[in-house]
Amino acid sequence: MIRWPSYLPAGILLTGAVVSAVAGTPHPTPLAKPLRTTLPLEFLGKRAVDIPIDADEAKASGVSDYSHRGFDVGGWGLVTLYVGYHATQQGENRMHSPTLCLPGSGWTPVDSRLMSVPVGAQRFSVNRYVLQKGGQQILVYYWFQGRGRVTSGETQLKLNAFKDAFLKHRDEEALVRITVPVGQAAWTAAVGTTGLPPDSIAVRLTAITIPSVEQALPTAP
Repeated sequence: MIRWPSYLPAGILLTGAVVSAVAGTPHPTPLAKPLRTTLPLEFLGKRAVDIPIDADEAKASGVSDYSHRGFDVGGWGLVTLYVGYHATQQGENRMHSPTLCLPGSGWTPVDSRLMSVPVGAQRFSVNRYVLQKGGQQILVYYWFQGRGRVTSGETQLKLNAFKDAFLKHRDEEALVRITVPVGQAAWTAAVGTTGLPPDSIAVRLTAITIPSVEQALPTAP
């Protein structure tokens, strides 16, 4: 019996090759506004601090623009927001999923699920991970945003990119990642200083980040 799910990744790659051959390479699509001008400058009463990324690391990631900010909301560790925008995902400009990058940096996933986050009258599904390295734990929310969509699934992300590259010659996308320190000490400190557990902090930041990112993105095709 043929196990079709095991052939799905190869099928997606083959589809992408066919799309590229037929439709040509999508042109890079610039942002409508720089990310730094639309992303939140304040969260839970604390001003954002820009966190620099090494130039070689930024180049290796293939981003066209990025913003990496931290909010010291309680003195128990930074809540961080990273947005990396790829004007095209061709060649070396492809996005690197946090499911690959974070474990590659020594973080081990200990829990994963999807979260449904309310944003105004809508709800969006985002990825929720808890990762551990030594005695540290972090809570990570991440999703992909572009061309009028908020996407959590990476297979769906690739299928959407192939379809839009073929039909609209567009494949730009942003990776959005929020991290919150967790673990017993951080959890207690978070609740003590903000009145909110880490998941509530991540949900609140997600709810203001999605529309903020949308303001910077080019108009959906």
